[in-house]
Amino acid sequence: MSPLDATVLIIGGFFAGVANAFAGGGSFITFPLLMAAGLPPQVANATNRIAIVLQCASGTATYHRHGVMPWSSLPKVLPPMVLGAIPGAMLASHLDEDLFRRVSAVLLALMIVTLFLDPKKWTREAPEGGRIQLWHWPIIALLGFYGGFLQVGIGTFVLGFFVLGAGFDVVRGNALKFALAAIYNAAALAYFAYSGQVNWTAGLILAIGNVAGGILGAHWVVGHGLRWVRYVVLISALGAVAKLLFSGGSG
Repeated sequence: MSPLDATVLIIGGFFAGVANAFAGGGSFITFPLLMAAGLPPQVANATNRIAIVLQCASGTATYHRHGVMPWSSLPKVLPPMVLGAIPGAMLASHLDEDLFRRVSAVLLALMIVTLFLDPKKWTREAPEGGRIQLWHWPIIALLGFYGGFLQVGIGTFVLGFFVLGAGFDVVRGNALKFALAAIYNAAALAYFAYSGQVNWTAGLILAIGNVAGGILGAHWVVGHGLRWVRYVVLISALGAVAKLLFSGGSG
């Protein structure tokens, strides 16, 4: 890998980390950058998980230090998320991805509508709010299935569910999203590493920028999230819809 490729990965990783801290969608940046650095699509997808895991772990620690991490909710969302992700990943190689992309684009478009129908949910502060209930499990499992089948836009979906469905404010919803993503992506990374599909050098270089952007973004969300995250979710969702409809790649 050339010094130029490494520099581009660090810079791109930084902006992806900031995007992930707000609403998700950082893979729209990092996945094509890894391929531009010479990695095949499968290896780029696997290698990208290194930066995601390290960024989410550091972001989770940042939210914890600020006292906004809803740790008690994590054990309630992790099992259905993982149970959904496993069959989603297995089924990905057998179903028509093009059709699945279009369904996902419709779902994201519906989420965009909710940003305008009930904007107060995106701007409220609810330190004691947010509850995961048993009837949420099928929804979380579907989110896990989506994440296992097609990673595009998963962060936006998860944050939208935590805010609109479970009653978390955007700060605590983002914090829970980070902790959840760190764990299930670590499991995915272990599988990819076992399969020999991970380029550790490229992944760790990318993670330098990704972690820095994630920490900065997490600080910003804690301080200003109630005013800004809704708009970043809107931009991220619009970008995801465009990518799902007009691109054949994954990210």
